[in-house]
Amino acid sequence: MPTPPAKPKASASANVSARPKRKSIGDLPSGKERGGKQPRLTLDTFFAPKVSVSVRSGIDSVAGNGVVKMHDVVLSDEQMKVLKMVVDEEKSVFFTGSAGTGKSLLLKAIIDALRKKHAKKGDCVSVTASTGMAATNIGGMTIHSWGAIAPTVVDIDNLIKCIRTARPALQRWKTTKVLIIDEVSMVDGHLFERLETLATRLRKKTNKPFGGIQLVVTGDFFQLPPVTKGNEVPFFAFECDAWKKSIEHTVLLTQVFRQKDNTFVDLLNELRHGSLSDSTTAAFRALSRPLDLSKSPLPPTELFPMRHEVERSNTSRLQALKNPAFTFTARDSGSAPPERRKTVLAQMVIPETVILKAGAQVMLVRNVDDKRGLVNGTVGRVLGFYNALGSKASDGVVRDVALGDDGLPIYLNGANSVATGKENVKPPSVAEKPASSGGKPTSKAKEKISEEKFPLVEFLTGDGKVTVLVTRDEFRVEDNEGNILARRIQVPLILAWAISIHKSQGQTIQRLKIDLGKVFEKGQSYVALSRAASMEGLQVLRFDPKKVVAHPKVIEWSKTLESY
Repeated sequence: MPTPPAKPKASASANVSARPKRKSIGDLPSGKERGGKQPRLTLDTFFAPKVSVSVRSGIDSVAGNGVVKMHDVVLSDEQMKVLKMVVDEEKSVFFTGSAGTGKSLLLKAIIDALRKKHAKKGDCVSVTASTGMAATNIGGMTIHSWGAIAPTVVDIDNLIKCIRTARPALQRWKTTKVLIIDEVSMVDGHLFERLETLATRLRKKTNKPFGGIQLVVTGDFFQLPPVTKGNEVPFFAFECDAWKKSIEHTVLLTQVFRQKDNTFVDLLNELRHGSLSDSTTAAFRALSRPLDLSKSPLPPTELFPMRHEVERSNTSRLQALKNPAFTFTARDSGSAPPERRKTVLAQMVIPETVILKAGAQVMLVRNVDDKRGLVNGTVGRVLGFYNALGSKASDGVVRDVALGDDGLPIYLNGANSVATGKENVKPPSVAEKPASSGGKPTSKAKEKISEEKFPLVEFLTGDGKVTVLVTRDEFRVEDNEGNILARRIQVPLILAWAISIHKSQGQTIQRLKIDLGKVFEKGQSYVALSRAASMEGLQVLRFDPKKVVAHPKVIEWSKTLESY
């Protein structure tokens, strides 16, 4: 059966009157064809006659004979077409779109599908990003680490000599079939040119763009630009010859999923292009009113452009709490040399030390349970600290069972109740002291009790509240051969009374307070304001249209883009 016909082109605002339907791409073929040959994996399989399609709550679910469920991922029609272009047609693609168009979701689906396709060829799918934080979010490496690109080595011939002595990096350059680069807006055009030169020379394929490597590149050039020295004008990746030679297709995603309000989407689109009407300026200034605290027990998360402002705000709020502090120290390891491992770990979104108290406002920095809304950026409040029943990583990062003060299990039922024994009681209050170890658990429970206490957190999701015990998660950076260069095992939480605009990239936050008075970089206002899920949950202070600036080079280039 042929792939579904493309939808007519439309603006972002025209596509959000209702949440767009998505098709499941979580089902990939299993088994072998007659003669014992593995069937060629193509995305046409998703629409094969043997696959039945059922519709539930506006989301298509794909299942059928010979199909094995891989992940619960659903994509829109335009996202499916990009996936097919990358996986089936093996094209080098750059896909972009405004904030909230599902770039991260699509990228993760592409990574899963590519790894499935190339499973028997070793790890030839290289996942990278421009920053350590972005790389951590997608389970990859920074592009500099992946390519062994030393910023201090300017001469390309000397750089090639260095890479040839770094065996793991040289192996990556030679064996990679698909190179993925996320957050490309922060990749300097000169760096992109060097990458292309290195690929062609190290692979000895100077007649092929990027040495024959398929590229999958994504990001939003209207967001944060490459870092420059002083007043130097940024040289964007899309400006360089290597980009024009290597990228076969550029795709503009238009369906917005983060914001469901057409009016808000239109305001953000004006903001993105740095061209505000008087009515849009008035609308953002009207958001200076305080948020209605009666609708949420949590104060809004504040976004600041400077890291020291974030640290000052979070530290003062934490010190104001009179409850005992619990310190979680990361367990770090990895095969990289100590100095390199230290550098890689420092780039991770999760810090080495996390200090929490009951009453602290925290944010998840990992997707741990999509179905319940426990995703990167979800904010909650620490209720107390308890031992976990089940001390193995396979038991899950978030638990619905904890060990109570009396040694009996506490069963966390959904959003707002805790069942202890046979009785349902409310979750512990934020003023409650941490659970003591005075209880006498049963011998069965003793065998499964964790050695340390973990935070019990009530999270505010888009659909209500979810209360779970949050244990440690693993953050890792691997090389192309699967060797773990750096590993950090830590609770996936950071203090979230305040976070930096930079750290907020890619997140959806339900309640936000943003002071734009100190914004200094092009794209910062847009990045900050587009994190909000709705106007109702957004407070904006010192909105100044003069600080809403998009780079003129990006504006001109964007006029050449068309939706797919």
